[in-house]
Parts: sequence; structure tokens; C-alpha cells
Amino acid sequence: MGEKPLFKQLFFTSQHHSSRDILTFIMAGSMVFFALCAFAFVSAATAADALSVVKVDQCTDGSTKNVKEVRMTHCESLPCNVKLADKPRFEVDFVAERDSNVMRVKVQGQIGALNPENFPGFKSDACSNMGVECPLVAGKQYTAKSQLTMSPTFPPTQAKAIFKGVDAGGELFCFTVPVELKQ
Repeated sequence: MGEKPLFKQLFFTSQHHSSRDILTFIMAGSMVFFALCAFAFVSAATAADALSVVKVDQCTDGSTKNVKEVRMTHCESLPCNVKLADKPRFEVDFVAERDSNVMRVKVQGQIGALNPENFPGFKSDACSNMGVECPLVAGKQYTAKSQLTMSPTFPPTQAKAIFKGVDAGGELFCFTVPVELKQ
């Protein structure tokens, strides 16, 4: 039969142990403790980077009928909490309504009753920049994935993010998500 684990040898036998055995046990315990602390730190640090399923609002009646699911970082609850130094990611699962050679996802921001503004520098071509395989085939499900780079010039405020999917035939989906921008 094999040897007993060092822990049992040290504490559950009447044998006398060398300082080396005790030091080995302490070092092993310290390494396990360090590994657990490191895991906890990394888990906490990446919590904001975790994608959460988000309940979205329609822009107009039926504008989310082709959307299956939306996932975002920094959005464990609504409104999404985004710091100006963050780079929030999003994924949109949608079903193509018709065949199309093009697909764009436009992202806009709206503060209060002001007109929505296009998100600066956002690359809207879903076929080239978001992993969507084009041409789209009617009835097939796709996932558009992207990331937003926040600008330090954005004002800290309550806002609404607007996501519009547009193909060759027109609007495919449109939804909004409340966002709180913070310093």
C-alpha cells in the first residue's frame, strides 16, 4: 500500500518529524493558499468582462422579432454601468429575415430627448468586423460580436444605447439598452 499523504503523516501519527517535513507541509499549504487567492483576484477582475444576457427594449413594435439573445459586458443589471476607460463587448444572436449580401450593425447613443448620435469610430460592417458569415441566408441564425471603445470626452450621464441591424432589404432589428456612463 502507498505512503500516507504528508498531512496525515504529520498530524495523525505518533512519529516525530523533521523540520524539513514540517517546512514542506507549510510551503505546500502556502502555495495552495496563494493559488486560491490568485484565482479569486482574477475572477473578481474579470467579472466586468463576463458577458451577461441582457433584456433589451424594442425601438418600435416588432423591431426585436429577429433577435434571439443579446449579451453584454458591464451589464449584470440595468442600467449597464460603463466607465469611460472600459471597452464593453456585445454579442447579438439574430435570425436573417431574408437573403442578403450585406449586414451592418449601427450603434448609437442618445442622451435624454436629444437626437441619437452614431458611436464614433465604430466599424459597422458585420460581415468584415463582427464574425457574421455573409451572404446571409433567410432563416439562418447568426451572431454579431464586437467591442466599443469609450471616449474620455463622453460626459458621465444616463444614456440609451441603440443597436440597429440593417441588411440589403432594410432594418433587420433594433433595440435599446439603458446605460450609465461613469468616470
